Amino acid sequence: MKRIIPLALILSVGLSVMACSGKGNYDAGLSANYRLSGDAADSQCVTEDSVITIGQKDSGKYIESYELVFDAPEGKDISIAYRTHIQDAGWCQWSPSETEMAYEQYYGIDTIQIMFYGKDAFMYDVYYRVAVVGEDWQDWVSNGALAGAPEEHRVIEAIEIRIEINEDYKSSKWTLTEFTDDSGNQAMFYTLLNNDDGTLVVVDGGWDANTEQVRSVIGLFGGTVDHWFITHYDEDHASVFNAIYNDPDGIEIGQVYASPMDYDYYLGFAVDRPWETPWVYETFLAQTEGDDRIHYLCRGDEFEIDGLQIDVFNAYDQMVVDTGNPDVANNTSLVFKITGDDDSILFCADIRYDLGMQILDMYGDAMDAEYVQAAHHGNNTVPYEFYEQVGAQVVLFDGPAWLTQTENYPVRDLIAQCRDNGITTYEFETAPNSFGFN
Repeated sequence: MKRIIPLALILSVGLSVMACSGKGNYDAGLSANYRLSGDAADSQCVTEDSVITIGQKDSGKYIESYELVFDAPEGKDISIAYRTHIQDAGWCQWSPSETEMAYEQYYGIDTIQIMFYGKDAFMYDVYYRVAVVGEDWQDWVSNGALAGAPEEHRVIEAIEIRIEINEDYKSSKWTLTEFTDDSGNQAMFYTLLNNDDGTLVVVDGGWDANTEQVRSVIGLFGGTVDHWFITHYDEDHASVFNAIYNDPDGIEIGQVYASPMDYDYYLGFAVDRPWETPWVYETFLAQTEGDDRIHYLCRGDEFEIDGLQIDVFNAYDQMVVDTGNPDVANNTSLVFKITGDDDSILFCADIRYDLGMQILDMYGDAMDAEYVQAAHHGNNTVPYEFYEQVGAQVVLFDGPAWLTQTENYPVRDLIAQCRDNGITTYEFETAPNSFGFN
């Protein structure tokens, strides 16, 4: 989980990520046990020079299961969460300390992720690396990033973990997190967690294949989504909501905010655009009909949730129709800003160039935000000037490497332009990307 220091401190140090600072290693409080293939019993991890080792390098045996145990320092609100990809079986979902990561047939583990969460989570960075059977150690990654290769199914024989103390950290009231999508495609899934009272805000959720990850994150954060924003009705944004609304399986959903859309108008364009997914909207409408928790937002709406100010700059209305753009589904996107005491994030969803620049002209400085979610995953949409004008200091691109790092798509050039002009960018490659938000 990528961590940057709260914005007030960022301004004084130039938007740098809190990395290994040499301010002290931390190994007390974290322990582990594991089982290797062919072994009848669990073994305890080895700790040396503040590095915890799970498994046995060069043993030729893969890790069948492991369990991390974390005891937070007294008086600190910090917990560890981790998940694992099992060869030929898929993901075990985000789980807290003392959860066995394994599959009932004990297939090999090929990928891991580890992160901290809680009000004092920014006190630490967790670094880890893996060694697959027959190969050397891979590079260190940190704070939730993938270690391993789920698409290659190469099983892991050893894991090393170390924790670095950030002595200058500041606790944050909220934690903002951008998650990746288990489909391997572009998508959108964000959370804002109030570390004081547990209020959880979710934005979108992603493809249907991401449903179990979203369930596990909601469960990790308390099991209740107090406020759920659905920006628009494409598969990579609304499918998870539809699945969980249909089968909550213990998840409680509070208030839901969405953009209205004229179904017949949308369908008139969608029939000639085979990539459109009208059934997602049809499902949303059918499931939520008559539910008074559903709130259709309008351009210009302003309201507050749990001390956060919400300002809506785009929702489906005549202005969307007047653009004449056949991409009705994307231009229906809610564009809105969430503002706390010190920080703000602008969600652009999949707004297109024409409407994006038009609403920027309309609202001007009211759209200014430190954090900006890149419109349409940064692909074929609003230009760099948009991010410059809203004062973005961090831009979040909701896409994997095949979208963000190849010459096949213009996203790479937009990311480069942002970085060349001092704007920090994040992508799925390092997700979960997590930030203190006050």
